[in-house]
Amino acid sequence: MIETLRLARRTPGCLMLLIGNFAVAFGSNIVIPFLAVYLTREQHLSPVVVAMAITVKFWSQQGLSMLGGWIADRTGPVAAMCGGLLVRAVSYLLLLAASGSVQVVAACALLGLGGAIYVPASKAALVRLLGTGEQLRTVFALRSTANNVGCAVGPLVGSLLLLFADPRVGFVVTSAIYVALALLLLRLRSLAGAEEPAGENADTPAGAGGAAASTDRRKLAWVLACAFAFGFCYIQLEYALPVFTGSVQSSSLVGVLFTVNAIAVVLLQVPLNQYTSRISSSALVICGALLFMTTSFAAASTGSVGGLVASVLLFSAAEVLIDPRIDSEMANTVPAHRRGMAFGFIGTAMAVGGACANGLAALLSTDEGAPERQFWLWLVALSAGFAAILYVASFATRHRAGVKAGRETNAAAPV
Repeated sequence: MIETLRLARRTPGCLMLLIGNFAVAFGSNIVIPFLAVYLTREQHLSPVVVAMAITVKFWSQQGLSMLGGWIADRTGPVAAMCGGLLVRAVSYLLLLAASGSVQVVAACALLGLGGAIYVPASKAALVRLLGTGEQLRTVFALRSTANNVGCAVGPLVGSLLLLFADPRVGFVVTSAIYVALALLLLRLRSLAGAEEPAGENADTPAGAGGAAASTDRRKLAWVLACAFAFGFCYIQLEYALPVFTGSVQSSSLVGVLFTVNAIAVVLLQVPLNQYTSRISSSALVICGALLFMTTSFAAASTGSVGGLVASVLLFSAAEVLIDPRIDSEMANTVPAHRRGMAFGFIGTAMAVGGACANGLAALLSTDEGAPERQFWLWLVALSAGFAAILYVASFATRHRAGVKAGRETNAAAPV
């Protein structure tokens, strides 16, 4: 943890990017956890309209992440980050001023678009500053830690604003945070190469000697398949697990489980990734973490308090291992001038996986909407199957990479 922080401090602009990710998560969570309450109580919108608006926000952010990545590749990551922040700042003010369902849905779509532009650009900017060496994975883990701390602190501040001030204050505060952050991030433009869109041969992965100027399509497909599997499993924490917990235990336990997840992710993120950095095979780490999720789903199926807590702890450990590995593998798979869109592909693949999982949950739910025990057994089988298929498929990508490296070595040899 200390070594990773030192690396971030030594790398110009890295610490600012990490603080920026904390600020984005913090500002967003001042409002988002209470958005549905605000729209129903203050704006007097129907629950159907509110659900539609929040769904549009989610799919706008995930589905348009490829567009956001394309913008980052064309304009440079810093410009895209600042633009995404300003779009989000405007969208919060539009939500504040919206007086009807159409305006609210449009503002939520714009809010999602701002996130779709910012997230891939922020990852691409981090790779620009650090390169694609082994240290990138632990810094991505530190980035996730900053996000999760912001997600934990933001709701506390939002609840205080709701308690002691007008509910609209949170929207203004969040908008102001984003504008201020956009102005601060403009300082990164002065870093060498930080704002210039990369050319065909720029910033190839470390040690590649220019060999990564083209994308390994098999490896790209494998990384996106990992993102799909991760999204399929991860969405259970946001939908199936809370609903199931509320049906078999007290609803108050749901809040406890989310608190356990937030604390575990913050505490485990960097130490676990530093420990597993000794394992060079990302396939082994990702597929092993998917087996953690398999065990997590088996524990959840018991429905007991101990089983649910154990499920969240196992799930948290798997989450913090998979997320940085997918990002670092993507950074090493595609050349610099395509990384923004590549990171956008990750978000879209996760969204598709989450949609498939929610469809399965809907099919295997009771009349009250809670998943049946059979659903968790399906998840055990599917997550174990994902782990096995992805691990076997990884051998094909390794073989192709070895053949490609051999050809390039032979081509470079003097005749």
